[in-house]
Amino acid sequence: MGFLDKLFGSKKPAKPEAISVTTEKGAVYAPVAGKVEAMENIPDPVFASGAMGPCVGIWPVDGNVYAPVSGTVTANMPHAFGFLGDDGVEVLIHVGVDTVNMKGEGFTVHAQKGEHVTAGTPLLTFDRDKVAKAGYKDIVMTIITNADDLASVEVVASGEVAVGGKLFQTA
Repeated sequence: MGFLDKLFGSKKPAKPEAISVTTEKGAVYAPVAGKVEAMENIPDPVFASGAMGPCVGIWPVDGNVYAPVSGTVTANMPHAFGFLGDDGVEVLIHVGVDTVNMKGEGFTVHAQKGEHVTAGTPLLTFDRDKVAKAGYKDIVMTIITNADDLASVEVVASGEVAVGGKLFQTA
């Protein structure tokens, strides 16, 4: 902690505790709690079209984002994370629409590229108010990016979902 942090208090949010997720083969879990949004209703044409793969959006109840699978972090930008799941599923978590323009402002990363995580490990915390004040939507998208390599991908969540609740079932 630097001198100014000691004097004025640190603005960096604390890393949340990991959540317990009982994992099943082929399952992908909700990285946030909130209201599920069908792919075609996501307010971003790239995600809504399925161009990157089957996708589900969640309007979050808070700014804590957790690992959707057990696996290796393959990419981490302040607003997005990529994973190679232990069972071969490739998942992208993208926080917000056009939030790349925020250049990391309001995002605190908790997991690093190359790190092996378990489902429910904290990945990042984001400031929902900063996202809104910047003029962006804070919907959190979960995308299966290697769906063509899988026998099936089924969305199994609707309505409200808890963080760690099953979102997709893949085979």
